[in-house]
Amino acid sequence: MIQIQTDRDEKQAKRLSLHLAMSVREIFDRLALEQNRPEAMAPFDTLFKKFAEAPDEILPSRPVKKVGLYCVTVPEELVYAAGALPVRLCAGSTDAAEAGEALFPDVSCPLVKAAVGFTRTGALGFYRGCDLVVIPATCDWKVKLGDLLSRHVPVLMLNVPKHKTTETARLFWYDEIRRLCRALEKLTKTRITRGRLRASISLIHEAQAEFRRFQELRADDLCLISGRDAVEVANAWFYMDAASWTGHVRCLNEELAKRKQRGLGVMPKSAPRVLLTGSPVIFPNWKIPVLIEDSGGALVCDELCSSGRLLWDMASIDEPLYDDMFDALADRSLMPCTCPVFTDATDRRVKLLRMIRDYRVEGVVHHVLKGCHPYDMELRPLEAELAAAGVSQLKIETDYSPEDTEPLRTRIEAFIETLKGRRLKMGGAL
Repeated sequence: MIQIQTDRDEKQAKRLSLHLAMSVREIFDRLALEQNRPEAMAPFDTLFKKFAEAPDEILPSRPVKKVGLYCVTVPEELVYAAGALPVRLCAGSTDAAEAGEALFPDVSCPLVKAAVGFTRTGALGFYRGCDLVVIPATCDWKVKLGDLLSRHVPVLMLNVPKHKTTETARLFWYDEIRRLCRALEKLTKTRITRGRLRASISLIHEAQAEFRRFQELRADDLCLISGRDAVEVANAWFYMDAASWTGHVRCLNEELAKRKQRGLGVMPKSAPRVLLTGSPVIFPNWKIPVLIEDSGGALVCDELCSSGRLLWDMASIDEPLYDDMFDALADRSLMPCTCPVFTDATDRRVKLLRMIRDYRVEGVVHHVLKGCHPYDMELRPLEAELAAAGVSQLKIETDYSPEDTEPLRTRIEAFIETLKGRRLKMGGAL
């Protein structure tokens, strides 16, 4: 019986690897036809092509401990300070979701199903190859994910307070982050000293500074880079080491700045400016950004934990003392987080309205993965507030499957046409 199950797992892993490679090649065959992409996207393209061509080479080859992460609430500075490499393990593969769905109800989070699928099958070796996997218990699916993955890899669950603004919640979170710190030190046999912590904070600050510059360039009227490419840049952070990623983004920013001087954009000025918010968008499931831009919209910004929110919030440190730096990292990873798992969504609504103003957004697309209850639950009050502010909106409920692509295309095309009509009605030029 064990041998039969092993054979089934091996067949499933081969099938998953084959289908993943086909999906990746299809993406880059299409990108190869585009004439106006920034040349500095090449390093990011090279990384994601490895999912098809050389999966064992996706992560850096340095002989360090690898720590898998499943949420932005984990301070990556601590992982670097311990001498390890953080790897974001969130997955966007429909075939991986199918491989994991036997352990879930029919309507459940495809991201979590895909993560289990990759881990069970071993189709991408680093899902099982991580020396520790850290999972913040932000939603019910993540809670159950920890139980399922612990059968294959060592798992550390972090308890996340849902009412983050109280002092008791902050103190509770400080204790959880200190527990993470002890686990990392035990794993790497490296003490997280004041000097190592300060160096890792500086490392991440450099990345965040380039990321903020990148986001500011995205706000330009010219649309200097496509929204799909912006998602690719952010998704690359999951797998690259911080220094390499920062260097590549710096080169991209320089190229985008030169494009701005030359007046070279990737979308016509007639394209309505769109903000994407909601459930994360993760490689290779770039379905929604592609559909928005194929339909004539300009995806100028997003409020996603897998992209626009990924590296925006920086640690605020008064004194470079150990306790001050440690508490600042804990605060940074929790307090500015606009995930709807928290009870008070005021900061999320305020941030969205500010982005709509700063990026001159004409329409908002709410992306809800089927089974992603926090984003679905928040939607009605959020839609009402944005509608009161005069913002046009479209809700998209989907999963990783490509089967609904054409119906979604029809809806998104109609939404983009509505935005164009509204601009004309208000006297704007197309």
